[in-house]
Amino acid sequence: MPKTQKKQTLLGKTPAKKKQVQQRRPRTASQGAISETQSPTISSQGGKETKSKKGLIITLSIALLIIVTFPKPTLLTYKKLGMVSESIYWPGVFGYGATIIDSNLHPQLDSRRKSLYLCTNPESLNNCQKYQVIADHGLFAAIGSYF
Repeated sequence: MPKTQKKQTLLGKTPAKKKQVQQRRPRTASQGAISETQSPTISSQGGKETKSKKGLIITLSIALLIIVTFPKPTLLTYKKLGMVSESIYWPGVFGYGATIIDSNLHPQLDSRRKSLYLCTNPESLNNCQKYQVIADHGLFAAIGSYF
């Protein structure tokens, strides 16, 4: 005769335990404090949703502020003596640390005069080469050129 196996379930029925009747005791001060602290947490579940929404809005506004205030790379097209070049120019943070991605020279962009100065020494302008900026293509062109 084959043995039958008993099926087990994760949330199966368990035998009911007999309830013991306890006498009512007066509440102590510590028991009253526990019940008072538990009741606000139950009613503040709706407050958690508003807190998470406020946190999300604050996080998105900080991210937007960072995107707007920090400099973005641009694709510059510049020429000198008939030779035209394109490079990704990073203006740096608050004017410090400006770089051209494909060069070791230190750039100084004068957008008003449409001039780009590439210097070997950033402190003196004696050893700089002046280039005429033809076009400034913007962020998306710089990203496309980089990849």
